[in-house]
Amino acid sequence: MAATEQIQPQTQRTVVAACSAHDCRHNRDGQCHAGRIEVRPGPQGAVCATYAPEAKARP
Repeated sequence: MAATEQIQPQTQRTVVAACSAHDCRHNRDGQCHAGRIEVRPGPQGAVCATYAPEAKARP
């Protein structure tokens, strides 16, 4: 590889099967409705960086 070449990260499309963050504004009936999500490593595994709490949690 030449010194001027850059490696681009690969983007993979996946589908979120279910969401257990019931207080997230993107969660409707256990399904994620965010336009896209970002997942990052957390202290105890992967975490959804798109998580956005609602102003008032749903029951």
